[in-house]
Amino acid sequence: MRLPTLPTWLWIALATLLIVALNTTTIALCGPWDPWETHYGEVARQILVRDDPLDLWWRPGYGPDGNAENTFWSKPALPFWLMALSMAIFGVGTRPAADELVRSPLPELALRLPSLLAGLLCAAFLGYVVWRLLRDESTAASRGPSPAARAGIFTAVVLSTMPQWALVGRQALTDMFFVAPVVVAMGAWALAWSQPDRPLRRRAIGELLRRPAPAEGGGWSGRVRRWTLPWDRAYAVFLVGTIAAAIVPLTVLHMHVISADTVARVAKFTKKPGVPSVDTLRQIHLHFFIYWAAAVAVLLLSLRWARRSQVWMGVLYVAAGVSLIGKGMIGPGIVGLLVLADMLVRGRLDLLRRSGLGTGALLFALASFPWHHAMALYRGERWVNELIIINNLARFGSGEQEQAVGSFTFYVRTLGLAAFPWSGALPAALWGAARQLRGPAALGGRGSPGAEDMPDAPGASSQVRAAALRRLALLWAAVTLALLSYSVTKYYHYLLPVLPPLAVLIGLWLGEPAGARKTSWVAAGVGVGVLGLVLRDVIVEPAWIAHLTTYLYDQMWRSGAPPTDRMAVLALPFALGLLLWAARRGRAAAASMLLSALLLLGWTLNVYLPAASEHWSQRTAMRVYFDNRGPQDPLLSWWFYYRGESFFSKANVWVQKEVDRQELEDFVDTQRGQGRTLWLITTVGHGKRARTTLPGDLRTRIETVYENAHYMLLRVPVP
Repeated sequence: MRLPTLPTWLWIALATLLIVALNTTTIALCGPWDPWETHYGEVARQILVRDDPLDLWWRPGYGPDGNAENTFWSKPALPFWLMALSMAIFGVGTRPAADELVRSPLPELALRLPSLLAGLLCAAFLGYVVWRLLRDESTAASRGPSPAARAGIFTAVVLSTMPQWALVGRQALTDMFFVAPVVVAMGAWALAWSQPDRPLRRRAIGELLRRPAPAEGGGWSGRVRRWTLPWDRAYAVFLVGTIAAAIVPLTVLHMHVISADTVARVAKFTKKPGVPSVDTLRQIHLHFFIYWAAAVAVLLLSLRWARRSQVWMGVLYVAAGVSLIGKGMIGPGIVGLLVLADMLVRGRLDLLRRSGLGTGALLFALASFPWHHAMALYRGERWVNELIIINNLARFGSGEQEQAVGSFTFYVRTLGLAAFPWSGALPAALWGAARQLRGPAALGGRGSPGAEDMPDAPGASSQVRAAALRRLALLWAAVTLALLSYSVTKYYHYLLPVLPPLAVLIGLWLGEPAGARKTSWVAAGVGVGVLGLVLRDVIVEPAWIAHLTTYLYDQMWRSGAPPTDRMAVLALPFALGLLLWAARRGRAAAASMLLSALLLLGWTLNVYLPAASEHWSQRTAMRVYFDNRGPQDPLLSWWFYYRGESFFSKANVWVQKEVDRQELEDFVDTQRGQGRTLWLITTVGHGKRARTTLPGDLRTRIETVYENAHYMLLRVPVP
């Protein structure tokens, strides 16, 4: 298959421009969704309000349940640091205006931009890995994109156009901040051991030591020892990444702990066991010097690296550490399992000895431990129990909610929509990968394996490297899916880490000719059948797309999604592409499938999401409140606790999670005789019961001023 002969850089630029445009057109026009986006957004905003990047904090508002929570210990800090940094750059979240978060699209853009950048850069890096491993120097100078470049571009575009990847990348969630580092780690593993290694380029920094020695004839000659430093792009990537991921957070945390403002604030805390004190800050300050010593040790050790594989392994360890502080233990767990599984499958346990475990352990600790260490000292056993035991181990081993369970088929069914329409290409791509691995290509065209058939052996062919990449991608997808299926807690969005290796397999498959004619037609037919099954389900259940990023799937959360029947029309070119591929029309097949994927992505992001957000977000309801309220009118979150009301009001909301008529009547009494109006935000079902709960003289005054499929805003004038 040949694409039009445009330079590779132009293909990359065009693909980048198109994907970025599709993702950014309406990213700020969809209100933050409940659940999660508003919750996480308020945690990030509080970092700025309280000037505290250490102790993550959350509080619903005021009133009987306004202090139901005053900490946020269920997730590590990295996502909230990045959201807070983005909010600070855009200047939102701390202005005095009460309605700041509903008037401008900037809050949504600021909250979602870190996740979007992580997703797009991750896809680009994965495409680079594919290109680099398949690159053949003999075709590097050709004008058009080489097969390696095509495979890399296809891989990046496939991953970027998978609905779940695009949706999670457009929302203020934590998942992308552990999945993207996992992808970087596995890409680094492939770059270290699935291509021929080479020495690092080094540059002398001068003659630092001269040892004179007597020469024949009575003269003197000098033997010069030259000191060199790594002067290599791979090492520069490692160094910049380590500084950004480890040194900068450590510096910020250390400066925060020793700052006069922090000391003054903590000095006011109640003096009792379990409450942080100035002495706690002093302990953290002293313990942080352990990490500064580790940073110096890592720098000195890395300066001695001689091989490129050592650098990429350094990147792996840093990325694994970032995944830990991105969402928890699942990230490093996936990386560790995949590395071990790949070594076992390849019969290369010798790589364990060559992987620099000592330096790697320091890098991993440097990227992930400082915040965890500081919080263990600052909040003690209660914090450790909530983050590690409850929100990591218990979710995996015993489950979290009754609805968050399912069998292996839960994720198989979810994959159909999460990767749509590329799920239709998976049967052919998986069959093609299996065929390549068992055929001559797996051995570079030779009959029996030998040292030259190792992908990291000098002179290894691109066929051998491609076979190694396919094997790693298959293993990556299988191990990750098995691990997620074994976990008791199952949510749709947990499938996200399975998508990158599938994108690699599809990207490689797109650039190859079809195999045996009969088998190709069978694979294409199965793919068309998969498309039909997914379309049937998503048309019957339009909210399924919204569910890809949430955890509430029943009752009212099944309502409010726009119709999805248009997806059937947009998927037709993909079905045609599968048939063209089976008919050996590779160029037309790839164009048809890519067109369909881009059309579906554009519809999902720019039509479906804005329409669905009117029901999944409270932003419009809160705009109505701020447009019509009086200066002293209070907002009540009544029989309700979905987080958006706290975020949009900056926690200036009276909160009652369960019905208590006496508490509500007592609050109403404080508002009487002042010409105020109560504004109640609640669910639609509860809002219809308000007349039976409010004091009798107010029941005829209730007016519904806004209602969508999920939320209701009521106005109640108080005499």
